Amino acid sequence: MPVLHKYMDQKGHYVLTSIKERIITFQLTKEGEARLIDSGVETSQTFGRALLLDLIRSGDAFTQGTGPGMIGIEDDKRQLEFDFSDDPDPESMFPYCQDCSSLNDLHFVEIKGAKTQGSILCPNCRSKKSAAIDVSIPLFLLSRSLLNRLFSQKKFDKLDDSVIAYQELLNIEFESKWEAFIKSKSSQQRLFEKDDEKQSKLFSD
Repeated sequence: MPVLHKYMDQKGHYVLTSIKERIITFQLTKEGEARLIDSGVETSQTFGRALLLDLIRSGDAFTQGTGPGMIGIEDDKRQLEFDFSDDPDPESMFPYCQDCSSLNDLHFVEIKGAKTQGSILCPNCRSKKSAAIDVSIPLFLLSRSLLNRLFSQKKFDKLDDSVIAYQELLNIEFESKWEAFIKSKSSQQRLFEKDDEKQSKLFSD
């Protein structure tokens, strides 16, 4: 599970987690830090991967490196201890670069060639294919509706596994929001029905 840590030599917090057997350091914007703290997450406390993914999706958590050794990160073996068994969200839910599995500054890209290919790439891998890239969209700006619009307007001969996995994630999030909305409407309806029953009983008495 991700762990919230506080910088020793500067203000603010960062997040450490393990993805694909690598220790990943996520920096936080002020808004991202506030969202975690307001949610009740405390320093040195673990929290669900779904929260971290939400921050990544909004651009409030980002990575420019991995592991300890970055300026301000304390040398503490406890920071490398993660409790994976209690986290219901698998690490595979995180988007990744198709070519190198990096999580840094990911973009959805359209690669032109003999066949048009849709992929998700980090800055280094994008630079290697820059001459063939036609469309490049930061992943945190890519909504489910925008992705579907791209697929309908452009003909992709191939979608990489990273894109398919990310599309599935967007679909799951979309469906979960609708399920939550339907449940809330159902609860409201039951509440109104109970109020109507009370009023009917009051008037009948």
